[in-house]
Amino acid sequence: MSLLLLFFYIVLGIASTRLFTRLILSTSYRFRHVPIPDQYPPISIIVPAYNEEVTIQKCLDTLLQLDYPQYDIIVVDDGSTDQTLDLVQSYANPKVKIISQPNQGKAHALNTGIKHVENEFIVTVDADTTLHKDALQHIAKRFSTDLQLGAIAGNVKVDPEPGLLNALQAAEYTLGINLIRKTQSMLGCVMIVPGPIAALRKVAIEQAGYFSEDTFAEDFDITMQILKKGYKIQYEDHALAYTDAPKNLEDLLKQRRRWYRGMIQVLMQHRDMFLRPRYGMAGIIGVPSLWFTIVETILNAALVLLTVFTTFLLNQPVIAFTSLLLYMGLEIAIGAYTLSLDPVREVRDYATLPLLSFYNLFLDGIRLMTFSEEMVNIRMVWEKPQR
Repeated sequence: MSLLLLFFYIVLGIASTRLFTRLILSTSYRFRHVPIPDQYPPISIIVPAYNEEVTIQKCLDTLLQLDYPQYDIIVVDDGSTDQTLDLVQSYANPKVKIISQPNQGKAHALNTGIKHVENEFIVTVDADTTLHKDALQHIAKRFSTDLQLGAIAGNVKVDPEPGLLNALQAAEYTLGINLIRKTQSMLGCVMIVPGPIAALRKVAIEQAGYFSEDTFAEDFDITMQILKKGYKIQYEDHALAYTDAPKNLEDLLKQRRRWYRGMIQVLMQHRDMFLRPRYGMAGIIGVPSLWFTIVETILNAALVLLTVFTTFLLNQPVIAFTSLLLYMGLEIAIGAYTLSLDPVREVRDYATLPLLSFYNLFLDGIRLMTFSEEMVNIRMVWEKPQR
């Protein structure tokens, strides 16, 4: 067997092992038991908002309809220049509190809101996001079971709209982002509590030093800081949040560049956690697995290139394409199964499964570009998507 063919099988084996590992852990997640608490604690919801006149009313309308006994909403207007503040002020509801500040960024807005909170538990919600009416109940159940639980990542869904790009992102959230959080949750080390729905224990945020204003991924950074303080972080798939997704390739590119560069920045800032047992599962498995996602991008590209090389250089197209098709078939089968485990199943998610591999290759290209930009320190600014 030639060295090239051997390398092809090694890369294929690594990719398949990754799929099966995620499958086993995410399947285990469904058998967890979360008891109903004797009493639901009060919760404060913080909504940072900057020029969100298109989405802020829809967000607040759903927050005011939540099925939960005690909660309040703090909207922090971060120096909006549109009608955001006026629209929020039109809500004559005692549950809604408004803080207005000069534009200082999302992380600063979140910290401002946190410092005005008296309750033990906080949920941060992006201004372009809506929550399911039962979301807070499921979050409270989780917190009541474990005093060492510092944060909870909710189940972020794409707000459904017509179009292939929207459907692909919806499937990606369920099969990629949320599936990974399920596997991490079984180890108590979810690595990112997402901006659209992040539930946090206030004392854990204070011990972690609040949200950092020096990164494009403030949600990732606060997660790492909380894990460093010895808290566990889990995922709750019944705490549903629907977020506004990029509507064109340009906005998707901007969003993912911000995500991926922020991820690299935070991993570099917390490189002292890598393979360090003192940080528990987060150090031994969580951080290394995130570094692997960067290497994984190269492996995915290598798998495609090796298929081409095996076909043309070794003249074995049957072996190459049969192996690749079997892997893609395995990916689709596992994808269909994991979709069935999600509390919200959409027919269109199943329909987009055959296209997801090609979409992921496109995202891998963005990751590689972003990694190169970060290595040469190309300047990037925060850009809002078109509404």
